[in-house]
Amino acid sequence: MFSMLSQNSEIAADASGPKPTTGRSANRKTSIDLGTAGVPEAPLQHRKLQLLPRSKMTEDGGDGTAASTPVSENGEVEESGTAADSMSEADAKKHLDQDSKEFFVVRSLDEAEDYFQKLTPEHRFRLVDKLINTAIESKAADAQLVGDFFARAHSKDLCSEASFEEGFMPIAELLDDIAVDAPKAFDLMAVMMKGAGLSEDAWGRIAAKSVDSEKLLALLST
Repeated sequence: MFSMLSQNSEIAADASGPKPTTGRSANRKTSIDLGTAGVPEAPLQHRKLQLLPRSKMTEDGGDGTAASTPVSENGEVEESGTAADSMSEADAKKHLDQDSKEFFVVRSLDEAEDYFQKLTPEHRFRLVDKLINTAIESKAADAQLVGDFFARAHSKDLCSEASFEEGFMPIAELLDDIAVDAPKAFDLMAVMMKGAGLSEDAWGRIAAKSVDSEKLLALLST
């Protein structure tokens, strides 16, 4: 009987004892996140945006969009359609082959002005030489066309006298041999030399390359 009373008292004591805490305290956790090594991770940092330099564009006065015209460092618009500062001989010859063929087909002096402008000054004698080579064994009309083109280039300073003279020299050295198969070669040469507006001194230097220099000089003086 005493054992039953002691058991009942223990049950009563358990029932009236402190209850486990519930609610906010039980669910409270630390807000620190631990990394894989057990060390708190550093808070995330936002990456800084890197702004790239914007290329300069000229303003378009039309629809408000920026034009794609290249602008130099000092803000000046670069010219297009002119020869670059330097040009290789291979690039120059590509222009010469195309332009010389077009010249004798189209026969337009206005369009031909661009031929010299495409070339850098050191290569412009090559255009002179190329056109003379074609016309010297052709018809008188072709030689006159070349002479007229040279006159246009001379009046607009598209080609210097030095470049003209350099372009005539190779043909002058072969003029006597060319005249064997093309009897009018001296006459055609004189027409083209007159068109270039060369000085008498330049005439003399070019004519001196030919064996029959007197014949060429006589044609130039008429």
